[in-house]
Amino acid sequence: MTRVDERPADALTDEARKFVLELGRALHALGSPSYRVEDAMIASARALGLQGSFFATPTAIFAQLVQPGGEPAITLLRVRPGDQDLGKLAQLYDERDDVVQGRRGAREGSERIRAVMSSPPTQGPWAELPAHVLSSVGAAVFLGGATSEVAVASLCGLVVGLLGLLAVRARRFARVFEPTAAAATAMLAQLFAAIAHADPGIVTVAGIVPLLPGLTITTALAELAVRHLASGSARLLGALATMLTMAVGVGLGARVGTMLVDVPILPLPQPASLWVQVPIAFVCATAFAILLRARWSQLPPVLTAVGIAFAGVQLGGLVFDRELAAFVGAFAVAAAGNLYARLRRRPAAVLRTPGLLLLVPGSIGFRGLTTALQQDFSAGSQFAFRMLLVGGALVAGILVANVLVPPPLDVEPDSED
Repeated sequence: MTRVDERPADALTDEARKFVLELGRALHALGSPSYRVEDAMIASARALGLQGSFFATPTAIFAQLVQPGGEPAITLLRVRPGDQDLGKLAQLYDERDDVVQGRRGAREGSERIRAVMSSPPTQGPWAELPAHVLSSVGAAVFLGGATSEVAVASLCGLVVGLLGLLAVRARRFARVFEPTAAAATAMLAQLFAAIAHADPGIVTVAGIVPLLPGLTITTALAELAVRHLASGSARLLGALATMLTMAVGVGLGARVGTMLVDVPILPLPQPASLWVQVPIAFVCATAFAILLRARWSQLPPVLTAVGIAFAGVQLGGLVFDRELAAFVGAFAVAAAGNLYARLRRRPAAVLRTPGLLLLVPGSIGFRGLTTALQQDFSAGSQFAFRMLLVGGALVAGILVANVLVPPPLDVEPDSED
């Protein structure tokens, strides 16, 4: 039953405007792409009887809201790219639906959104420590590492997790966290390469894989594909800048390591068998659930998403090249996410984001940068091209899935789902 509010129309309009702005700010802070932020704000404004025009970028949201027949109000929100938190995102969707469907007033909805955003992260920083270790172990296996590479990568993941705890407590260190972690990982990889005969390249990439902005690159390419040029370009350049600073950190750390020990030349590793990759994929899924700050009740959808992405890539590999097989995996996981959103009224990102994390091209591009820093520009450009090819395949899979299995329309939640 819809509740009737008898306050003056101007007061209700002002509260509705504040709710739409709070919703957009919160979605942006939880890592949503700019086009999804705009779509959610437009839909919510329309459901509350407002006309809205919005322009979201990684650093600002421009909003024009007006009641039919009234004067437009233009607002600039200064925002910063935020971290993924699937638990808070699910809460945010619940609060949005309560307001647009009339179960709660706009003012109360704004207050509840602020309460959600000011609450502690769904998964605390100490939970992320074992997640870094698990993700490094999984990455080492997928990169073809043997027992020695897996052992050293787990140690590097632990060091990166400890540095992450320091970054949470010290804001100044947080600004240089990624390059510092990359340098420490590269130095440890060189030192243990001489002791444990582990491949330093595999260990380095596996140790810092949770920090690589592969998902950001995929989001940027998706924004460019839907003609959101300003946001896509800014996000892509930001991701490349992060990768460049990390590559410089790896170069410095590796140089220090080679000055301390002589690193042996090892044979190229062989990829792990499918029987090893399957359980490791679900180890990675558990790590993703923690790093994406999902609730424990969201673990089954996360595991399902990673399983769908992995199966899609394996099936795609039977027909396409390795890079283009990512298209099949992205299509499968994006279609499953949209179907999950339609049936459960939950964010599609709960399935889509963990699945895409298994496919994103961050490690490929990072290896290209580090190769180029070693003066091998030919091999580096090949890695860069593969990164763009994989990213393009992921975006194509997402776009095709959105056409064949459309996400739910948020304008009329009761009638459209």
